[in-house]
Amino acid sequence: MEHPDVARRGRGQVLVLFALALTVLLLGVGLVIDGGYALAQRRVAQNAADFAALAGARVVAEWINGDTTDGTDANVAAAITASIAATGGTPVAFGAVGSPRYVAGDGTLGGYVGAGTIPAGSVGVSVGTSRSWRPFFVGIIGITRWTASATATALGGYAAGGPPGPVFPAGIAEAFFVGRQPCAGPLSTNPASPCYPQRLSTGSVNVPGGFGWLKFGCAGYGLGQSAPANAGGCQTSATFLQTEIDAAQSYGCCTAVRLPGSPDEIGSLPGNKASADCSTLVQSGRTVTVAVWDTAGGQGANAWYHIVGFTGFQITACDGGADLQGVWRQPFWLGPTTTSPGFAGAPLAAQLVR
Repeated sequence: MEHPDVARRGRGQVLVLFALALTVLLLGVGLVIDGGYALAQRRVAQNAADFAALAGARVVAEWINGDTTDGTDANVAAAITASIAATGGTPVAFGAVGSPRYVAGDGTLGGYVGAGTIPAGSVGVSVGTSRSWRPFFVGIIGITRWTASATATALGGYAAGGPPGPVFPAGIAEAFFVGRQPCAGPLSTNPASPCYPQRLSTGSVNVPGGFGWLKFGCAGYGLGQSAPANAGGCQTSATFLQTEIDAAQSYGCCTAVRLPGSPDEIGSLPGNKASADCSTLVQSGRTVTVAVWDTAGGQGANAWYHIVGFTGFQITACDGGADLQGVWRQPFWLGPTTTSPGFAGAPLAAQLVR
């Protein structure tokens, strides 16, 4: 028969082992929960850094474009601060070690953001941010504060490629954009304002007010080649033009302008398309992407425009297809970016690189 003292000691050892096992189990569960929360906070910190870097790079792009009113060091700092606040990152202190810095063309870090000027040769910004919190469980072992940090670099400049998404089926002469500034505010009634709607006229001559309706949404012919009528779905009718306006067709042929092996020409829809209706776009007030061309050739159904890029345009009137009216908006696109404008009217871009 077991002695009572031995039985009590056995039960005591089981309780101790149970308590130890329970403590280890709780710590394990705590590490899983706190670890998962840490990963979530790390993602929040990275998102905050990414968007802050892109916000700063957008202002750098304005500076590269020669805008000394919007493209300032103070606006870079303000854009970064506003973005971090909106995305939940920890506010940054400018000018200190670890604070946002400009990025030079060779990828090296330059001067600090907030120092008063954007250093010559800057092409972007590098931003770091963090998230700190009190862990739920691991405080049991003395860890009372965790921090997740992240860094991102973004470049700003001119768009180096075509835009994503659909394109409005009209091409505007590059000459139209020479000497103009894009509109950054509401429409204006002042003819001297960049936001005063400009009336364009149809024609294949490279004049400042020239534009042409383009054949998008079809394959094969219609790009300057001699071809059977309506080959590849390309037509010259007002009905066909309206389907393109309503559907906002993809630009198809010209996704890689000025690159080897890429066709840069797109066919013209000749004549005045009297039934063209852009009222939906006019009422929405949204900016659409249009092609920009420098030269044109051919006649009638075989006419073509040489596409050199794309830009943003707000359509304000479309009078039966004979005229097009609107303002140049030059929206920001995602990268890749370049510091060379490439053509008059080139849009600006911001690119997240890491």
